[in-house]
Amino acid sequence: MKRFLVSIAFLAILATAFSSVHAVESDAIYSVDFSKPTGKIKPVNGVNLWAKFSRVTLEDRRVFAEKCHFSTVRLHDAPWDNEGMRLVDVHQIFGNLDADPNDPDNYFFEPTDDYIADILNGGSVPVYRLGTSIEHTAKKYFAKKPSDANHYADICAGIVRHYTQGWANGFKWDLPYWEIWNEPNLIPQMWDDPDWNSYVEFYVTVAKRLRSEFPTIKIGGPALTFADLDKIRILAERCKKENAPLDFVSWHCYAKTPEQLLDPPYKVRALLDELGFEKTELHLNEWHYFPTEWSVVHGVNGGWEAKRELSVSPEGLHGAEAAAFIDLVLTRWQDGPLDMGNYYAFGLDTWGVIDIVGKLRPTYYAFLMFGEITSQTPIRVETTDPGDNVSLLGSVNESGDVKRLLVSCYKQSDPQTIQIKLGGVPTEGEAEVARIDYDVDYEVEKVQYSDGILTLNPQKSSSFLIRF
Repeated sequence: MKRFLVSIAFLAILATAFSSVHAVESDAIYSVDFSKPTGKIKPVNGVNLWAKFSRVTLEDRRVFAEKCHFSTVRLHDAPWDNEGMRLVDVHQIFGNLDADPNDPDNYFFEPTDDYIADILNGGSVPVYRLGTSIEHTAKKYFAKKPSDANHYADICAGIVRHYTQGWANGFKWDLPYWEIWNEPNLIPQMWDDPDWNSYVEFYVTVAKRLRSEFPTIKIGGPALTFADLDKIRILAERCKKENAPLDFVSWHCYAKTPEQLLDPPYKVRALLDELGFEKTELHLNEWHYFPTEWSVVHGVNGGWEAKRELSVSPEGLHGAEAAAFIDLVLTRWQDGPLDMGNYYAFGLDTWGVIDIVGKLRPTYYAFLMFGEITSQTPIRVETTDPGDNVSLLGSVNESGDVKRLLVSCYKQSDPQTIQIKLGGVPTEGEAEVARIDYDVDYEVEKVQYSDGILTLNPQKSSSFLIRF
């Protein structure tokens, strides 16, 4: 049965119905006015990793990545997503870390060249993480403080030079973002020295070296596991003292509630402004819906049954609740100070938007919906959405004749009809509505509306993309 309802008064609505019939008036009134543009939509729909590179002749997933129109693609953990490939990591490109960084023969660029070219051809901007992927081995081989920061900085400079200056048969690509290391506060998986100053000194050395040769790139970090204001303050104060660049500050969050993603950017912004870094960008460049505990994800607590349930359940890491969570957060970020968001991840079977057998998860379709808005209708219009767990993002194209409305309903305690007052469209007409909920991963149907009111009857968690 259809799940959308067109509203005029006095007919009852079944809680799970989807129909173009009339509806009783709801207490929650929402609105969108397509005739009132408010500015550009902020493209915070970035991701970590691209389509699997190592299996492209077996199953080419690049077309699925391209359809999402991800704004940026952070290159962290690329080797883990591409079996047997030497990609991105400094030690993967520069196998002998004691060798001469000025000799092009000591670098192995070709696989990373092709990986980045795929991303650029797909219309996204790579964010290059200099350093290493995470190591879950008993012994850490590369996830530790480099023994010679200056030598390591020269190697990093060779990588930047290859991709931005054409060095070593390279490219003059516009790769603006260069991040120094990943999660140096995660010990021992990513760093081996608990003294925060050890990373700060390393960052300053590498950042100053890169700035001296590449004045126009954006250099940042520290890609913390959370928005640790104390550590960010120490890093920023040291950068100010040493005149080292801090063009962006990055951190991560695996979140059970939207507030865990929505609140920290304001605090980080206030801190950086206080310290005189008003132009430093904010990057929450690794995030995921996380309604669980790490002990379950790692298979210790609850065994394989709990881990499998997380993977396949509508309430798990990739289901309808996660999809609604994603679109709600991307919408709410429009009104905050965050400059870049990068979901973790497109690839990787545990965390990705495609499962191990190639099935597109509901989370994939959440990004497909948002990507359609940013690519086709990038001008935001006026909306009202008084509900904390419901968000509206209305948009139009440059000429105003193509209209989209993204509605996200996340874990409503008492799901109820949502009536949306429509402005800037005829009072009666037909809309095409795509939806994600507990019953369907993604489904599109035609819906009639009248009296300038469109009515949706969401489940506890649902996402809708309405095309006018």
